[in-house]
Order: sequence, then C-alpha cells, then structure tokens
Amino acid sequence: MKLSNIQIATSFSTGQFADTFPYLSDNILWIIAGERVLEGKPAVTAFCNQTAKYFSEVTTEFKISNTINSDNYIAIEGTATFINKTNKKTVVSSCDIYHFENDSLIQINSYCITENK
Repeated sequence: MKLSNIQIATSFSTGQFADTFPYLSDNILWIIAGERVLEGKPAVTAFCNQTAKYFSEVTTEFKISNTINSDNYIAIEGTATFINKTNKKTVVSSCDIYHFENDSLIQINSYCITENK
C-alpha cells in the first residue's frame, strides 16, 4: 500500500524511518539546523538507521501538536521524550518541514531544541 505524503511525513517525524525509505529521492537533502546537512539517500538512510538504533535503546514517546499540509509541503511540530536506562529524561521540541515533488520526498528541514539541557 502506497503511503500518502502526510503519512510519510508523520512516519519520519515519529521515528518510523524505514517506512519512508521507498519515498526518498536519490538526491534528498536533510538539513538539521545547527547540527548537520545530509545529502543523498545513502547518507540520509544511514543516519536514520543510526538514530533508530538509539530510539530502540531508550523509552521513546512522540507527540505531534500541529500539522500543516500545503500543496507539496508538510510541516509537523511536536515533541519527543526519551528516557534512558538510568531514568534520565530528555525532551526535544521539533519542527520538521517536508518538501515533496513527483511523489518523492526531496528535502527535509528539521529544527530541534532540547528543552532540559
């Protein structure tokens, strides 16, 4: 079953990366503001797999607070709460902006703020 653009964006923003891989453009660009820029599908999928491994090692809760869907763009705002094995809790507020063209995800801009440093 083919995912809609909103389903792709929601899956990505909630850490279900593998579900989105078939929809990534070969030349995808993922800009994580202030942290890194990933260019190309191999770089993006490798980072996603590394991130998914971290998610599997902690208790993770995603909450989406707002979604904006406009033509070829989708923005998802939310929070992610991570609790590690020593019960340390980290809360990250984020906004991901997705750009789609020709049934492919071509760019993601992510803005993340750790709330409890």
